[in-house]
Amino acid sequence: MAIFNITNQLLQIDTGKTRTYLYNQSLSPIAVYSSIGEAQVPGQRYVGADGIFKLVYYKSTGNPAPAAAPAPVYWVDNTFTSVTGVESEGFMGLNGPAGYLMVNTTDLPSLNAASLTGTTAYPNVQVIIQVAGVLIGGISPASIVAGDFIFGAAGNFTAARSAAGTYPGYQPFGRAMSAVVGGLCNILLDCDII
Repeated sequence: MAIFNITNQLLQIDTGKTRTYLYNQSLSPIAVYSSIGEAQVPGQRYVGADGIFKLVYYKSTGNPAPAAAPAPVYWVDNTFTSVTGVESEGFMGLNGPAGYLMVNTTDLPSLNAASLTGTTAYPNVQVIIQVAGVLIGGISPASIVAGDFIFGAAGNFTAARSAAGTYPGYQPFGRAMSAVVGGLCNILLDCDII
């Protein structure tokens, strides 16, 4: 943790970017300076819709290939410290959206499924998820327009949509702020911050 005053502690990200942070102890001896599950607002400005992030473990038995942009993830267990990109591995299924996994293959080209897999000696891989605030360029359902709800869908790192004014049957990740372009849109995330 980097301490700026008694009540203002910030997540220190060695790479300087939330979209490239991945800590797999079997690959690197450098750890992040924050507690697992702790919510952080880099900059702590609280003006507008600042991104709110959590440092969590990534655990998936299916171990799908990572997405090319920030993508939806689900809570794995009721400690709310572990996530998966596979909807069926979430302990609440589609009603357990955790947020969007920030690390992706576009921003970190060396990222692959093995990078997100722990080993017997080092089973916990740490990642950053965004749980609230504005996310620029997240994985989006097709045909989405500004105002539509974004919620989970069956599959790996996949989302679905519900038209604005029609609340989805599942807990949403948030609302689209723009139409989809190239499979991505800007999202106002509002996942529960536990």
